[in-house]
Amino acid sequence: MLQYSFAQWVFIFCMFSVVGFIWETIYCSLREGKLLNRGFMKGPFLPIYGFGVCVMLIAAAPFPDLVVLGCLSGTICATVMEYVTGDLMEHLFKVRYWDYSKEKFNLNGHICLGASLVWFLASFLVNRIAKAPVEKLMDYIGLKTITIIDWIVMTIAVIDFAVSFKAAMDLRIVLVKMEEARHEMKLMQKRLDVIIAILAEEAGDKYEEFTSGVSEKYDEFTDSVSEKFDRIGDFGDGVKRRLEYAKDKTMELEDKIMPDSGKKMIEEISGMKDKYAQVLRNYTSSLHPGQKIKNFFIGNIIRSNPTLTSDEYAEALEELKKGTK
Repeated sequence: MLQYSFAQWVFIFCMFSVVGFIWETIYCSLREGKLLNRGFMKGPFLPIYGFGVCVMLIAAAPFPDLVVLGCLSGTICATVMEYVTGDLMEHLFKVRYWDYSKEKFNLNGHICLGASLVWFLASFLVNRIAKAPVEKLMDYIGLKTITIIDWIVMTIAVIDFAVSFKAAMDLRIVLVKMEEARHEMKLMQKRLDVIIAILAEEAGDKYEEFTSGVSEKYDEFTDSVSEKFDRIGDFGDGVKRRLEYAKDKTMELEDKIMPDSGKKMIEEISGMKDKYAQVLRNYTSSLHPGQKIKNFFIGNIIRSNPTLTSDEYAEALEELKKGTK
């Protein structure tokens, strides 16, 4: 570590961030069968690989003649870095950009034995094979040129990171609003079921007769609502049908029901209609932020990370994934 200047460390970070992006893009594109622009950022830059290489070089420095121990030290440090990074990103953005939950010997889905073995191999390649050529390259380029390259690359990377960070936070906001809307719709649906059951009893009808097809319609719609963003206006169709039916039936039976009870029921339904409209507006606005570029960047995150997962907002994320196809 002591043998490199700050500018050289930045150069190493930038170089291996790009190399890591190339590796990750090739690997994931072959696995998915289509070209992917991998990573959190939009440009050809994966900082976790750049940081990983720097960490492995630092960790292995105390063991210049002990190959296995140096690689093992680099592996442990890189694995810890990967876990901390994954955990922080999940808490911040509410999604996982990588998930090892299905892999054997994983820890909270952030790291696994297989990934650590890859880090061990990478540590060996970096410290025993790539280190010398990189040092020769830096000597050939010269410190002044390296500093200029660092400024150019890092300026672009910082701008890219800022845009990517904003898009990731926008994605989080969308997921939160979608989940809130889903929850509110379910609560309204349950309350309306109770109201409709009361109306059915007052009317002397069978509940199943005048609600037939409503639940089925609601379930079918919520399953397909995310096929296209421009169909969001129909979200909660089942709730809307229940609201309209409840209002009509209450008006018809107002005289048969106790006057106070009938008026309270009408007021409650009117309040639920206002709430339904507000929930729908919030939901729609979350998917149509009003700026095409914002939608593009959110969609780009999902398309670039097909393995994106979320424990807290799994259903909402799946809807967005379907909508971006």
